[in-house]
Amino acid sequence: MFKKIAFLSVLLLSACQMTDPAPAAGKLSTAADFAPLVGKTLRLNETDFAVMNADGTLSGMFSGADTRGTWQVKDGFWCRTLTAGPRGPSPEDCQVWERSGDTLTIRRNRGQGASFQYTIS
Repeated sequence: MFKKIAFLSVLLLSACQMTDPAPAAGKLSTAADFAPLVGKTLRLNETDFAVMNADGTLSGMFSGADTRGTWQVKDGFWCRTLTAGPRGPSPEDCQVWERSGDTLTIRRNRGQGASFQYTIS
């Protein structure tokens, strides 16, 4: 009887595996909020994407153009400056980012501008 109970206990405990926590939801406003996105591919569509690197640089492809720049979290916004892109260099744009699962909704110009969505992959 003891062996059966011990076996069942081990079997039940082995079924209690740790799972990955659900992706964060809501507004991203700190470096810690953005950390899980570093190194991930953020897809706008089949051809346009961006990758945030841990060193504060970003790279990607938009409208067939190699896109590069820098990023930082400043005053609760995600701010980027492009050194190269489809329209050439671009000044700093601070954006509001919100996450829901694997979808990011971004609003440009401190939340007052146009919005678009990335899919995290």
